[in-house]
Amino acid sequence: MRRLIWTLLLFAAAGSFVPGFAEDLDMILNKNENQPRPPGTKSEMKMIIVNKAGQERTREILAYSKNEENGDTKQVLIFQAPADVKNTRFLTIDYKEEGKESEQYIYIPALRKVRTIGTSGGDDSKTGAFLGSDFTYANFSALDAKDFNISLGENETVENFECYTVLFEAKNKEVIKNYGYTKIIKWIRIDEFTTIKTEYFDNTNKLVKRLILKMDKKVDGKYWTFDSMTMYNLETGGKTIWKFETTEVLTEIKDSYFTKRFLERGR
Repeated sequence: MRRLIWTLLLFAAAGSFVPGFAEDLDMILNKNENQPRPPGTKSEMKMIIVNKAGQERTREILAYSKNEENGDTKQVLIFQAPADVKNTRFLTIDYKEEGKESEQYIYIPALRKVRTIGTSGGDDSKTGAFLGSDFTYANFSALDAKDFNISLGENETVENFECYTVLFEAKNKEVIKNYGYTKIIKWIRIDEFTTIKTEYFDNTNKLVKRLILKMDKKVDGKYWTFDSMTMYNLETGGKTIWKFETTEVLTEIKDSYFTKRFLERGR
């Protein structure tokens, strides 16, 4: 199950989940994952971190994405402000091929080197907090279908839209370690097959986070753009809001943006 940010995916205890419906489930996931995507995008956005007391910290970000013909996706985030995060750059590469691990790298100016985000735990783990926000690095990467038992639940209404509910249950402890969750529930609109809500459960099956996505409009009548996405941290009472200020569809985009060399040099 792929994508975040501008193609953004991702997931309570909703009604009873029913095994089976394999053909319907395959159709839903196919249409959800294979939404039309432009060759590339350039976006200006803000990441607003809000604590329980309502205090805000805002990061300004320039983002580039590229969607390859083979289904691979690449995205780089370039932090513009404030000064303490300026020139931090984060790269994610997701592969369409099932079983091929995604790649994530981050450049921190103070360290003057590129770090690889992995699954070993600690600050460089995919389950670690992304730059002090309520998102983890894993939220910016793909969910691999082979890691989950996936089932279709009863339809529900979310924000006045009728939705399918799809349950992803981690198959083993290694999967939980990698993603940070035992299960994920995803609400997919029946009319457009876009995800509008996702909920996440920790290793005790406690609901810990809720992601709400707000669509804006279709560009050229076929590419969805986002208005915002908000991750609610149900444990801390805080939240992180991504506001999409502008999104420009690009017919071409340089491969050089999506390299470790670009992370290091910014060009």
